[in-house]
Amino acid sequence: MKIAILSDIHANWQALEAVLRDCPPVDETLCLGAVVGYGGDPQRCVDEVMKRGWLTLVGNHDRACTDPEILEWFNEDAASVVRWTIDVVGDERLAWLRELPDSHVKNDVLLVHASPRDHIYEYVLDTAVAHANLEILNGAACFHGHTHIPGIFALVGETVTHEYRVDTIGINKPSLVNPGSVGQPRDGVPTASYGIWDVEESTFQFRRVRYDIKGAQRAIRKARLPERFALRLESGR
Repeated sequence: MKIAILSDIHANWQALEAVLRDCPPVDETLCLGAVVGYGGDPQRCVDEVMKRGWLTLVGNHDRACTDPEILEWFNEDAASVVRWTIDVVGDERLAWLRELPDSHVKNDVLLVHASPRDHIYEYVLDTAVAHANLEILNGAACFHGHTHIPGIFALVGETVTHEYRVDTIGINKPSLVNPGSVGQPRDGVPTASYGIWDVEESTFQFRRVRYDIKGAQRAIRKARLPERFALRLESGR
């Protein structure tokens, strides 16, 4: 069984469309959350994910659209996009976002948006945070997003390793596998990032695909969202 793993679409229709064109035949597609936020096309992105019936988890930006208290944790620019998103997506899409689960288990692998110990909000960016989360996995694997940085943290003895390349990599347990971001890559490479999980082989293929960055920028500017969210797409930062 092969499963496409997507995360952090962030209302970037051009990036999502490119990933859909690039993705090889798979048995299933899973989305690890953050369908909205930052980008200018939340309606199209939510509609596409809803139409395809993917198992989709709730991300912090998705949750903020249905729980105003969460906006206190966002910087003002990000919060302004959430408020705009609430205004434009409509009640049906908001109801869908409200019902998204914060975790799921697939073939004995935990799926979350952020981390095993904090499903929606914690960023796994360094070895110390990775170690704390790897320890609670009890020898299992976890797919997560949120940081927008692809790669696999693994625990080898007491040492945390991190591996990433655009290739197929074995999943050694315990491990934290991040497919990167479809719509807001932040590893310095301005291409959409996602991957393919081969369940039987226990491997993950990291994939990158070019997309229409200028089109995504136009959507942000047309919506009069903060300019920095358009500019950062050019650098993948």
